[in-house]
Amino acid sequence: MSDKIFKVVVSPKLVTQLVNAELSNKRNTVGSTKTRGLVRGGGRKPWKQKGTGRARVGSIRSPLWRGGGTIFGPSANRNFKKNVNRPQFRKGLFAVLTQLLEKKNLHVVTGITQENIKTKELDVKFKAFCKKVNIPTISLAVVISSPNKSFERSARNLDWVEVLRVSEITPYRLLKRKNVLVAQDAIAAIEKRFLK
Repeated sequence: MSDKIFKVVVSPKLVTQLVNAELSNKRNTVGSTKTRGLVRGGGRKPWKQKGTGRARVGSIRSPLWRGGGTIFGPSANRNFKKNVNRPQFRKGLFAVLTQLLEKKNLHVVTGITQENIKTKELDVKFKAFCKKVNIPTISLAVVISSPNKSFERSARNLDWVEVLRVSEITPYRLLKRKNVLVAQDAIAAIEKRFLK
């Protein structure tokens, strides 16, 4: 394992920044309100400007009226996107991998394979491995080097296991799980992808 990936100085501030950026980019802006220009109706002036003794009003959809528009309400076109440059992302990812290794929450394994699409078989394998290395079967991320249809589909129904390809790993997705299993060939794939 390369020291440039698994033995770097951990920056909690950078890791927090990357996690917040990923969560912000996933955010779905569904909350939306209508301004006075978007509310249906109110095109006609309710009464003439002068001579009634009442306050002047231009539309019944004024925000001051019941059924009127909303002032400064949330809009669906809000943008929560946060950009993260590539060197920052790499540094943060290496920091997370280093931290997981130091805390003994990252385990390198060999022979993680699944020929048939059988969830129960894979569940038994994972539980046996967890028992062997004395880690709880609560939350597990498994990093594989390349797409493996039978393996990924077998693990899809295990709510306590998440299978990640090397191209899919991020600081947030690794920290979301209690323990991380990394396939032996995935180590080389990580080094090849991120140490260019």
